[in-house]
Amino acid sequence: MAAKIKLQRKGAKSKPFYRVVVQDESAARDGRVIEVLGQYDPSAEPSLFKVDKEKTMAWLSKGVQPTEKVRILLGKAGILPPLDLASLPKRKPKAEEKAEKPPEEAKPAKEAKPEEKKAEAKAEEKEKPKGEAKGGEKKEEKEQEQAKAQEKPLGESGGKEEQA
Repeated sequence: MAAKIKLQRKGAKSKPFYRVVVQDESAARDGRVIEVLGQYDPSAEPSLFKVDKEKTMAWLSKGVQPTEKVRILLGKAGILPPLDLASLPKRKPKAEEKAEKPPEEAKPAKEAKPEEKKAEAKAEEKEKPKGEAKGGEKKEEKEQEQAKAQEKPLGESGGKEEQA
């Protein structure tokens, strides 16, 4: 079981504060806690970061790794050597992330879902002229045959050819 020192979110909507906890690294953010080390309140002026230094050092000596944010906070608190924040990779804004991703249409789709197939078929029907919708070629052939049949005058014998 590998453990990590993480921030566990608490507080109300739009008013977060965090507990600094030791947790299994695969556990959910609000999952089972091994030990609570302190608290962090970013909304307070100045922001509050209070941890038990002895417990934190004990866990670090056992090989527990802090998350990136906790590592930065422990550096600012003087428990670990401070980090050079300029050397850390910066996160890109969401707008840039979306721009870098290729469009969804460019990706090859494995197979369209039945709902999508139905929607595409309806769209194609709307694009076709009225005579071509659903078996349009057969309708045209029937109409042409009917027109030819009406053009041929029937003989007096009821359509039978006269024999000489």
